[in-house]
Amino acid sequence: MALAEAAATKHPYLQRKFQVGSANSDKVNYSLAQKFFHNKDVKPEVLEAKKAVVKKKQANILGTEPRDWNASTIADPRVQKDATVDLKRQLLMVRAGLKDEKVMKPSRFHTDEAIAERYKFIVSVTGQGPIGKLSGKWTNTVDERGLAKHCVADHWPDWNQSHSCHTKEDAKEAQGVFEKKESRRKKWAKKSQSLTQMEYVNPSQAVTNVNDCLRERKIDFQDLKEQFKRELKVEFPQASEERLQAMAQRLLNEKLLADEKMARFPVQHESFRPNLSLTTQDRRYKEYSHPGTFSWMESERRYGWSCCLNFDQDSRGCECKVVNPDSWCLQGFERM
Repeated sequence: MALAEAAATKHPYLQRKFQVGSANSDKVNYSLAQKFFHNKDVKPEVLEAKKAVVKKKQANILGTEPRDWNASTIADPRVQKDATVDLKRQLLMVRAGLKDEKVMKPSRFHTDEAIAERYKFIVSVTGQGPIGKLSGKWTNTVDERGLAKHCVADHWPDWNQSHSCHTKEDAKEAQGVFEKKESRRKKWAKKSQSLTQMEYVNPSQAVTNVNDCLRERKIDFQDLKEQFKRELKVEFPQASEERLQAMAQRLLNEKLLADEKMARFPVQHESFRPNLSLTTQDRRYKEYSHPGTFSWMESERRYGWSCCLNFDQDSRGCECKVVNPDSWCLQGFERM
């Protein structure tokens, strides 16, 4: 009796679900009209979104569809005013055709002949024959050069511009270009006759020599630089290490420049140029004069010069000019 009851109540095992393309499926190929996806495979939210989109695409011009429930509780029209539709005016617009869907007409900007000519031009330039995706025809190009060598229309300009490098003319032109560049390379690689190899120093060696000189000078005057640094540390206790290094290096450079100047010019403010002012006779002199007049001044109640307000008639002039008696006279002779 117990065995019969156990056999009657079976355990609810999981059932195998049919999947398209699975190894458990006995069918591999399906026709285009056959639906092999089950309705339960699509999610509910996807179905609802699809229904909403399909309903949105159907325009409710006549207002026959039920309106959405307005959950607003505002009764004051000054705060919120519900949209009202004039049904009579809307029906008149539908009857006049103003609510119809707009259909885009095919453009007549380019004719079929112009489009065919453009196809032909593209194929001739690129050298690619079939343009089946555009026109479904096969256009036979002249050769791999395309339009550059052979024009397919008389009104198109003809120019010799090759797209290939396999013809005899192209090989000859390439050989000429190679020879020109090779001759230029040999000319620049050839050593000049006026160049002295014993005295020539290449740029890398020159830079190395300058760096060696700077390194030797730093090593030789390292003690003096440290002394400058100690003195600057006492004078500027809050200065950083980088600032002390820079100030010490600047003082060292100034001292070296001063030593080099003393070595070149032992006596200060003296040069070996002759002082011509001691040996050359110069008879130039200055003449002073007043550009104004010596007259009576009402404001001062006395006589004075109008230019400098000097009250002495025999005073030295307020302006001067240099007179050189040895200069050339270019004013000509006086008339008798």
